[in-house]
Amino acid sequence: MAQKIISIIFLFSTVIQGLPRFAVQEGASCNLCHVDPNGGGLRNDYGMSVTSSELSSSDKTSSFTGMISDHLQLGGDIRVMNYNVEKDDDFTSAIFPMQMDLASHWRVNDELGLFIKQDVLRGNNDAWILWSGLPFNGYIKAGKDLPAFGMNVDDHTSFTRGGNIRKKALQFEGLAFTPYLSSPGIVEVGFSKGNVHFSQSIANQFLDGSASSGFGENISDKVFTTRFEWWPSLGNINGFIGASMMDEGPIKYKGIFGGININKLTWTGEVDIAEEYASTGTVLASSSEFSYRLKQGLDLLIKFDLFDEDIDTTGSAIQRFTVGSEYFPLPFLEVRCQARFTEVIGSDTELKPEYLLLIHTWF
Repeated sequence: MAQKIISIIFLFSTVIQGLPRFAVQEGASCNLCHVDPNGGGLRNDYGMSVTSSELSSSDKTSSFTGMISDHLQLGGDIRVMNYNVEKDDDFTSAIFPMQMDLASHWRVNDELGLFIKQDVLRGNNDAWILWSGLPFNGYIKAGKDLPAFGMNVDDHTSFTRGGNIRKKALQFEGLAFTPYLSSPGIVEVGFSKGNVHFSQSIANQFLDGSASSGFGENISDKVFTTRFEWWPSLGNINGFIGASMMDEGPIKYKGIFGGININKLTWTGEVDIAEEYASTGTVLASSSEFSYRLKQGLDLLIKFDLFDEDIDTTGSAIQRFTVGSEYFPLPFLEVRCQARFTEVIGSDTELKPEYLLLIHTWF
């Protein structure tokens, strides 16, 4: 137990230093570049400009914004993975699509918009309206979407998101946010004052893996999610820290997340505690990433993930160490190479290293 407490303290210390690193490097919230006020998904005009001119190592730029009229924008994200692992003294290899999302945003006027996203691979979809006419840069978002819990990272294998869909040793190896999770009906209200952001939402049940229509739910059974972010800066140091809580009846998620950027160095991280999520007890999920910008368009990465099925007992935990790079050779193109080393704590189970090559494009 003492060893686990020390590990939690270490992970907490890395969390204080680290959001998705591009936002930390910009010194602003993810909504600076994305249509969704919680970040992720379809990029707005500024986000498209950044990915075209500032992210790539190429001197080529693109004027493409996805706008097909004054009010309608189309876009999408496509990821293809090459996965390799040693098996029977040889390497097995698989190539498969990881993501194929198509999205549209209809800007009715400066304050009102309609967003629709279709997951082509899995048939899931999100759709919501956003009205940004409240005081204090406030908004109301209503429709079908996941609540804003934790960091909205693009790696669903992080234990703070969905983790290992194909389990390696444990009953659970990640939180509920897998690509197969259906979004519930939701109403969210958010406000910003300077570098402080706050949001509160109420949604139908969804953590059991299938979003409910909600007609048979009591108010106390709804999903209540609270999120807070603070983005301080000091000279050339950009910081970020946040917290979120999500309750669905007896299931309770609590977490902290954050980041810091100093010149070419960036830390991002998150630690979450989940109660009644797994029958095994109180769950701990954490992710901590260090990145170094070797040059524009090329980042070197080191990442540590930990998932403990029950923090009150010994064993039943899995940890993963990842080293790799992200390369942006052209506007709207990413090449990600990683080697991952996974260990089951308290078990003799031996897991072979995994080698990944990811191709990502967006528009």
